[in-house]
Amino acid sequence: MADLFGYFGGLFLMISFFPQIVKSARSKSMRDISWGLLTATIASALSYEIYAIMLNLTPVIIMNGVFLVSVAIAMAMKWRFDGI
Repeated sequence: MADLFGYFGGLFLMISFFPQIVKSARSKSMRDISWGLLTATIASALSYEIYAIMLNLTPVIIMNGVFLVSVAIAMAMKWRFDGI
């Protein structure tokens, strides 16, 4: 049961970035998203991923890994559309 909550939490976290990615892909702009937000989010997610790996928390490893990919996509879109 605890793992189920881990997967649900990770799923909702992952989903939280998708609307922004879709909106930005359509508008070809990420001006409303700051580099500070993206940097802090990826640092947090990386730290959480290391923590999960150290404690062998499989649901967190999987779902946070997917979240890391979505943040990386957002960062790549920010770089491509808006530069630094």
